[in-house]
Amino acid sequence: MKTYGEFPVPIGEYKVGRTQMDFRYIAPDNSEREVTAFFFYPVDSIEGRPASIYAFPEFHALRDELMAKIGSPPEKIFDDGFSTGCYDDPPLSAKEKAFPVLIYNHGAGTFPQQGTLFCRDLASAGYIAVSIGHPGSGIQKLTDGRIVALTEEFMGDLAEYGKEAAALIMANPQIITEKQDREKAIEISRSLTAAPEATRFARYAELQSEDVRYIADRLDRMNAGDIPSMFTGRLQLEIGLGVFGHSFGGTTAAITCRDDERFVCGVNLDGNMLGCLDSDLGKPFMHLCTALAWNTNAFLLESNSGGNCFVIIDGANHYEFSDCLFTARKEALSGSRDPMEIRDIIITYTKAFFGKYLLKDGTDIESFAFGGVESIRE
Repeated sequence: MKTYGEFPVPIGEYKVGRTQMDFRYIAPDNSEREVTAFFFYPVDSIEGRPASIYAFPEFHALRDELMAKIGSPPEKIFDDGFSTGCYDDPPLSAKEKAFPVLIYNHGAGTFPQQGTLFCRDLASAGYIAVSIGHPGSGIQKLTDGRIVALTEEFMGDLAEYGKEAAALIMANPQIITEKQDREKAIEISRSLTAAPEATRFARYAELQSEDVRYIADRLDRMNAGDIPSMFTGRLQLEIGLGVFGHSFGGTTAAITCRDDERFVCGVNLDGNMLGCLDSDLGKPFMHLCTALAWNTNAFLLESNSGGNCFVIIDGANHYEFSDCLFTARKEALSGSRDPMEIRDIIITYTKAFFGKYLLKDGTDIESFAFGGVESIRE
């Protein structure tokens, strides 16, 4: 297994800055939530700016402590000192009056910096990408140094959902690696998503979508200058917002699209659509996924009137739809394809999808032709 000490060079013309802001609000369930947000944005010069560290050193100890309580072994998912290729707090690029905005959601049990690869690539191409840390279901270090850790309740519910999903999947083991036909995939996906623990676990995605909507509110105020920042008047919000995420973050993206009209399209990076059974997202929605995620999400073909696109990548591992594509140190987190090739496929489709449906730039997604990739549009 080849290992990397840094992410590849960003795809776009801009250099990339990163800044962090924290927010606190009362959620609809009356809980107080502290949400951190990392802004990845286009810059013209990084002169004199320090390189952004990947993540804080306490992360693994905190995560391993909670994983042990649910019977999972310690797991180092990145090396200390991994190079991000972005820089702390340089000025926003002056090349454009304003930039379009995307919001990213991390996977269950991870951290907001785990969206660095794709957020950074999109920022280099002219977007402002905001990666949100979801309290309780991820680990985040706030700007004042305090750490908001995973909750035992979340980890316990995740473990129960995992057992239920594993039982349903192992009853049909072929769905792990073999794409099923449309009717069979819809049947399997409806069964998985309607299962009791899946329904129970989906409430966390609902709550995370409230985090996203709250941050969208803050973006409005930042753009208006009510919240001081470098982004005053520089956010192209009048065209709407895009949202994407990996794994459970993809679930969150779907619910956000369904429930908030400001979000005009969304991308799921290999997540399950918990909480979306019989939902009409009413927006264009793309799944970049493994065969398993096609088999467990196909029910959206019946309910989403906004248009669905499934891009199934053979030989990819679930974790490779995140930063683990380059940060992973375990063979089990890697598939059979070259990481650079997978990155090229994922970022090409993601950038094109947001270009077509958010920027309305006329991108022809159907013209792409990658080996070992099947595209299904309905």
